[in-house]
Amino acid sequence: MTKSTFTWKHFFYLFIILCTNTIFTRCKKEDHSNHDDDSHTHGIPVPYTPYAVYVAEEEEGKITVINPVENKTIGSITISDHHSSSSLALMPHNVQVAPDGKSVWVTGTAHDSGGTEQVIVIDPVANHSIVKRIDVGINQHLGHIVLDSASNYAFVTANEADQVVQINSKTYTEVKRFNLGAAHGPHGLRYLRGNLYVANMEAKSLSIINISSGQITEIPLGGMAVQTAVTSDGKYVFISLYDTKEIARYDIQSQQISKITLPGGSLGPIQLYPTPDNQLLYVCDQGAVGGDPASNKVYVIDIASSSVTDTIVAGYATHGVVVSNDGKKAYITNSLSNTVSIIDVTTQTVTNTIHVGKTPNGISYRFPTGGMQ
Repeated sequence: MTKSTFTWKHFFYLFIILCTNTIFTRCKKEDHSNHDDDSHTHGIPVPYTPYAVYVAEEEEGKITVINPVENKTIGSITISDHHSSSSLALMPHNVQVAPDGKSVWVTGTAHDSGGTEQVIVIDPVANHSIVKRIDVGINQHLGHIVLDSASNYAFVTANEADQVVQINSKTYTEVKRFNLGAAHGPHGLRYLRGNLYVANMEAKSLSIINISSGQITEIPLGGMAVQTAVTSDGKYVFISLYDTKEIARYDIQSQQISKITLPGGSLGPIQLYPTPDNQLLYVCDQGAVGGDPASNKVYVIDIASSSVTDTIVAGYATHGVVVSNDGKKAYITNSLSNTVSIIDVTTQTVTNTIHVGKTPNGISYRFPTGGMQ
């Protein structure tokens, strides 16, 4: 299977922009060297708060910070690089807090042609200043980013390049690239116990990368794989399959795949996230790709029985999800409602809705001693 002018590459765009075609053009970028940015947030500094929720707002080009204790926004960080010679306008697709809680990592794609894509590193303590910009190259179409459990390395998917890029989080330098093969289109990924679990949109597969050996195992899934989730007990990997309206479950020990069929009204799952006790899995049923209608549903899956137990109504185009470290709250980005819904895990109801900027996408959670990816 080869990439044509309009197939999976443009599906990736549609995931990012949710059919708002004015946001993206085809990104042809120019390369320039890594450089620090000491301009803080290009605006009012965002103060440190012990607990924080980070929301990537693509159309705004900002990371908005929410205080989850008070359920209100406390500021935003503009990620565009106005100090480069090209005044690079960047849009954040994904945001992740490092497991040690000491840094926040963002994938930035260029708004216009001719810009280099970057991974941006934010210091959550020093008024959320941008401490490093790491140039990744042109025609990458950066997707999601995660870090290993020791926060030593970051890993980012390059959708167009069919690669996963490894970055040293201390030196901010690229270490290596894992080549998945042509026509894979990697998007979401998670880290667990020395392995990366990568969802391939175009190849409709799961790639398992052993980081130390570089060995890559590929498992066909039969549906467009968008994102992965891993249980902390090391038992399962879950993968959202947009076009078949299913969640694939990979049993790590038996290496077997099973499928969970979503309810009949499903319009297409995107991100998914387990509770820290590995009992529940939250699934954002976004839809809104390629002319599909937008969904306002979040499905709750009981992991032990692999069955959907609850359906929660949130905002439109439910996309990103993260669960707090105490397992009490789930946070959902609603990309077409420009809001974040807060779900009480005990009652499975939306208890708060917070208005944010345009096209909220990725989301992550930080607590005083660490971060949820």
